Amino acid sequence: MEPAGMDYFYEQVQQKDVGRRMQVGQELLEYLGDPARSPDLEQDQQRLDKVIDELTAWVNSSNFKVRL
Repeated sequence: MEPAGMDYFYEQVQQKDVGRRMQVGQELLEYLGDPARSPDLEQDQQRLDKVIDELTAWVNSSNFKVRL
């Protein structure tokens, strides 16, 4: 299943399940690394900011794998 865009990632980064976070983290890295897959990134800075805000909580996570 191909992610729909930053809306998809905003919903997914809010997940509490560690396994899901690991999967979403990898999907997000691949999405951000391929400009052809992320055309909406530059048009909607607000959505990207929301995703980054949620990822900040991951950095403070007690699970070291999620933090990485």
